[in-house]
Amino acid sequence: MLSNRPLISALLFGMFPVAFYLLDFINYSRAGKLLITGMATIGLLSALAEKYRSSLPRWLLFFVSLVLFANLSFHAGMRDIFGVAQDEMMIMKSILSTDGQESYEFWLQYKPYLIKHLLIFVFSFGLFYLLALKPSAKKQHIPISTTILSFWILFFVVGHLEKSIRRGNPFVYFPHFYNEYRQELTELKQLDHLLQSNQTDSALSGVKYYGKDPKNTVVWVIGESSTRHNWSLYGYGRETTPLIDSIQRELLVFDHILAAAPITIPAFERMLTPATKADPERWKKEPSVLQIAKKAGYHTYWISNHTTDAHNGITTLFARQADEVYITNKGKARGEGSYDASVLPAYQKALQDPYDKKLILVHLLGSHPAYNFRYPDSYAKFTGNFDDEVAKSLEKRGRAKWAIAFRNFYDNSVLYGDYIRYTLLEKLQQSPDAAHAAWIYHPDHGEDVCHHTNFSGHNKHAIEQWEIPMLVWSPVKMKGNTKREYRLDEIESTILGLLKISSRYYHPDQDILIKNSAIHDTN
Repeated sequence: MLSNRPLISALLFGMFPVAFYLLDFINYSRAGKLLITGMATIGLLSALAEKYRSSLPRWLLFFVSLVLFANLSFHAGMRDIFGVAQDEMMIMKSILSTDGQESYEFWLQYKPYLIKHLLIFVFSFGLFYLLALKPSAKKQHIPISTTILSFWILFFVVGHLEKSIRRGNPFVYFPHFYNEYRQELTELKQLDHLLQSNQTDSALSGVKYYGKDPKNTVVWVIGESSTRHNWSLYGYGRETTPLIDSIQRELLVFDHILAAAPITIPAFERMLTPATKADPERWKKEPSVLQIAKKAGYHTYWISNHTTDAHNGITTLFARQADEVYITNKGKARGEGSYDASVLPAYQKALQDPYDKKLILVHLLGSHPAYNFRYPDSYAKFTGNFDDEVAKSLEKRGRAKWAIAFRNFYDNSVLYGDYIRYTLLEKLQQSPDAAHAAWIYHPDHGEDVCHHTNFSGHNKHAIEQWEIPMLVWSPVKMKGNTKREYRLDEIESTILGLLKISSRYYHPDQDILIKNSAIHDTN
């Protein structure tokens, strides 16, 4: 009699990806990959453990099973948190670009989901251990034949031949995306070094400032996680943008702006460079707006309340392209101790600097999760508010009280952001640069804050993640197509237009500040 334990163990494992799929924790594609690679791996290790009856294969079987269930729970958690089958490279870039403090804030924001999937992981792995891994009390050893072992070796090899299935194995999946991420960083560093050291001018040939006035200052404010659906300027039921509301006649307010991407890193890759949704890799081989501006004679600034812009990830490499970099957050990361007002001293200095032409990029924390860290107590206007029309509407639509509390925190962050945006504009208007300046604001992307379910956070399938505000001011009356549907992977041409720079990277049909620019489909 031969042992059939490897087959039983593999079949028992296979039940879990199927169950996760039936519960809609993972999609059919993920379930299939985890099913094949997991069954092949569990079967092979179980066969080795039965064949050789030593402690090493059994400990290896236990460890690998633990990793497989952790991986299963990881994908289920990401799908549950983001509400979608995530864009894997985007998610992995964000994970690999984060640090301890950001991870802590992620925990605070998504604690209910993370605890839920931790418990699911403990339960599912515990059940599998009891059914398949726990040593039998019987002392009798039922041997496994070489033929059966060979079958599991063949099954493992064949199951991992197809690339997409092979990448379903966590021992391949995570190293693969880590290597891709590191390769991107290396490539961008090489490009950055090449352009910054002026070893080649070919990428920037033809760049020219054509303005009649030798002075020009452009302030480009990029916010974080702000959907226009929560701005009173756009008709939201709470007064979240009273200061901007009061000066809206001085501004161009754009009604149909879409984010370049639903996550910060790819959004920056597409906003700061010629990269687009259709051609997302162009950021690796073509210059950024900062580099083009420097070539045209601009003094450039990067002022950020993200410490991740100083030492971690792709935004760091963009920041290094500026002549002057100010990271005003003195916490460990996007820490709760630094509000966006911390950018104001560096911003004031930049406005006072005597350069004729300046590009000042300000990167705010805005409404990045966790929302309750993004504003001081004096702006906690909506905390504990469960009886106004917005809260009542959410309650009628089935939102839990804790979900409404997240909405309240978020709206407080929008209200504080209104003060920051207004102050940034006011300081420009009061500066020596005011007569020859332009100011533009938009966030990197929006946010789904219990608009559809109890979920709050990044959800690329929610329209609120994509539909964002955009404001423009200039002392000279500007003509802009405020009704145009416009995605921010084209914003480079608008910025180059404000900078009055001609180059092969400027496309008039992508400049939203040209009144007669064509309205075209950006989806």
